[in-house]
Amino acid sequence: MAPERLPRYRYRCRLCGAELAAWLPVAKAPDTPRLLQHLGQRHPGQAGPYLDRMETECIDTVLAEVFDLVEENEMR
Repeated sequence: MAPERLPRYRYRCRLCGAELAAWLPVAKAPDTPRLLQHLGQRHPGQAGPYLDRMETECIDTVLAEVFDLVEENEMR
């Protein structure tokens, strides 16, 4: 019997629509550095307010406003 395949997740940027493989399946959490890198490289003008909020709020909560979690069957 083949083992059940775990769903694959990606993150879709709400600012540009880019999909990033930024899901850590073992940790069951986002790859926060990869998402921050995308935000800083592709959207430097728009990143400031989000980065400011990350000083006082949970990074994952702030990033959830910029990225949508997309399951494999929802990918383009």
